[in-house]
Parts: sequence; C-alpha cells; structure tokens
Amino acid sequence: MEVDEDNRSDFEKEEEEEDDSVSDLLRDRFRLSAISIAESEAKRSGMEISPPIVACIADLAFKYIGQLAKDLELFAHHAGRKSVTMTDVIVSAHRNEHLAGSLRAVLYW
Repeated sequence: MEVDEDNRSDFEKEEEEEDDSVSDLLRDRFRLSAISIAESEAKRSGMEISPPIVACIADLAFKYIGQLAKDLELFAHHAGRKSVTMTDVIVSAHRNEHLAGSLRAVLYW
C-alpha cells in the first residue's frame, strides 16, 4: 500500500473522497428541498421570491443544520452519551422559545 508525503494511504484518500461525495450529495438534496419549500411557501402566501434569495436561504439553512449537528454531538458527549436525545434537541433550541416550546409539546405529547 502506497503512502504519500502527508502519511495518508490510498485507501484513506479514497474514503475521504467518498465522504466528500456523500456530503456534496446531501448538501445538494437539502438545498433542493429548501428551495422547494421556500418557493411553495412564497406561492401559498401570494409572494414572489427571487432565485438568489432562495439560494441564500437554502445555503444558510444548510450551514445552520451543520452547526446544529455539531452542537447536538457536543451536548450528547458532555452528558457522557454516544447518541443524541430529544432533550439535546430541545436544549439546542433554547434561543428560539417558539421552537423549543413546539419541541417540548412533541416530546411530552
């Protein structure tokens, strides 16, 4: 097995490329879904929304979800767990009381 200057094997490079490919696919699918939702909501509300704004909303939402995933992982790790719980999700929403209330309603329904 060949190892290059940065001490990564060909297998490790292939795994990294595959992970990047999966991440790109997830990002693209998320972006398409966010665009579809934004356009549907605009139409339902009788509004027009420009394509650059829709793309910006989709990109911001994807970045937010990425940060949320990192926060959830940290909350679970801090609690000594390997998996995320609904409580972690509620704690992550503490800055948005409406969202936190909705999540609590689902949890305690």
